[in-house]
Amino acid sequence: MQKNKLLIIDDDLGFSLMVADYFKSQGYKTHTADTMEEAVKIYRRERSKVILLDFNMPLVTGEKLLPILQNINPEVRAIVVTGCIGEEVQEKFQGLGYFAYMEKAGMSLENLKQKVEEAMSY
Repeated sequence: MQKNKLLIIDDDLGFSLMVADYFKSQGYKTHTADTMEEAVKIYRRERSKVILLDFNMPLVTGEKLLPILQNINPEVRAIVVTGCIGEEVQEKFQGLGYFAYMEKAGMSLENLKQKVEEAMSY
């Protein structure tokens, strides 16, 4: 498991590509997935230490996907990055052991990078 690998799981392709391009420019090896099947396949192969995980995707929620990835690697650090606003979403993730929660609205790539670096060093 390389320290600088990052898996971005989000059904918003524009967001995923923007984040992937930014982190590539910062020296990270990035992968994107927009379905559960693709995310699991990539994660089994790449074993990224940190994942960026959308909460609300069409066929699966991040709440259901995170335990599957944790079963593959209990050490995975998930940063929930979502457009869903509110404590209800955070509460759903409380028992799942996510590393951080960030809302897409108003989020800067620099702040996201800081959270990723914290998760990488944890």
